[in-house]
Amino acid sequence: MQSHVQALVAIAQVFAQELGDASLFQRLMGAPRDNPLLRWQEALRQAEALIGALDFAAARDLLTRVLPEVEGLQGSGVEALLPITLGRIGECHFELGEAEQALPYMQQALALCEQAGDAEGVQIYLGNLFEAHRWLEQREAAAACARRLAELAADPAVQRRRLRRAARVAAGEPRNRVLAVIDGAPHELDELQSLATGHVRFVFERDRITLRRATAATEAGEARGGEGEHAEALAHFERAAAADRHDPHCRYQAAFTLLHLRRYAEAEAAYAEVEGLAPGWFHCRSDRWLAGQLAAGAVAHEIFLVAHALQDGPMAPEEKLHLSEGALTAAPRLALLHLLRGKQLVQLGREAEAVAAFRAGLAGDGESDVYSRLRVELANCCEDPQERAGLLRDAQRPGGNLIAAATAHCSRSLPRTNRILAVNARGSTPARSPPMSPDR
Repeated sequence: MQSHVQALVAIAQVFAQELGDASLFQRLMGAPRDNPLLRWQEALRQAEALIGALDFAAARDLLTRVLPEVEGLQGSGVEALLPITLGRIGECHFELGEAEQALPYMQQALALCEQAGDAEGVQIYLGNLFEAHRWLEQREAAAACARRLAELAADPAVQRRRLRRAARVAAGEPRNRVLAVIDGAPHELDELQSLATGHVRFVFERDRITLRRATAATEAGEARGGEGEHAEALAHFERAAAADRHDPHCRYQAAFTLLHLRRYAEAEAAYAEVEGLAPGWFHCRSDRWLAGQLAAGAVAHEIFLVAHALQDGPMAPEEKLHLSEGALTAAPRLALLHLLRGKQLVQLGREAEAVAAFRAGLAGDGESDVYSRLRVELANCCEDPQERAGLLRDAQRPGGNLIAAATAHCSRSLPRTNRILAVNARGSTPARSPPMSPDR
């Protein structure tokens, strides 16, 4: 029978490819409306397009309607399509913030892949389940997925990282922490002493991945904000927050936008929300303090605009230095301005003046986030080894800037020849776990 079918298919291929007549193929397969597998494949194609457009609700509903139609079908086509369909439904639920509803679909997809011996599918759905359990703060279930993923890892280094992650998740991972990336590989800060060479880059790692609709809306808001359209940007950030109740970054950007709109009290509240979701997220601590100063009238709006230009603007160091010195005549005790002025002096090779600027900042008005950054900058310039060690130690106090604390830790752990790159205040993309696979 197999030989007979193969011969029929071969003849149909000759007619379709050589003679331009696909009617024999159509007779073999039947019309799409009469073939449930073809209808199923078409539904999956439509769902893929909807998912690509971030219309997860429509994709979920489309695929959910398909399941009763294919119930009872058997064969290799079903074995191939069913886990993908179930996985996609689970993914759509998850991306809609419905992690609880996603679990049974992901679990069924995993079970089918295990039965079929599909190793790639097993890894993908274990990863998806891990993220869903993390989202729901189901520690032991998430840790169990991480342990199973560790067992499947061929690379001993990957296996060790996954086992450490499983232990951390089981114990209760922080809302936000810092990882060191060296030569493209992530490392915990306590692993740095054994790593003698390489460039170091710091990234954030949250306890949840960001949902894709929130990411897209945040990116749209950042684009509008970059064009100076702050009201429109804020609307995008609010849509992002509605799409992902746990995402700190859209709220962080909303708070920054509210400062531009002179809605200082709302900005201060938004920064407080960011701190609750991801303690130490970028500059949320110092920005929150600044929002309070603006709300109280202790700092003028023009000083905020100058600080923003100094931190994120494209000007040359000479221009920034001139701008910072002008602002300091209006706000001579603002520690943030001394920090930003000192950094320009370092860029210009005027280290003695930079040291004086950093010391003035530490004696000025600010809070722990800015003071920790000042200590790291001063430690990089000062010559006294004891003072340097003390500054780096103090920069790691709780409540300061997480990147500054990681930099201080790294500076104490690694040779001074290593290059350390910190993430930007607003321009860098936070680290996140891999998104749910587009192939499953």
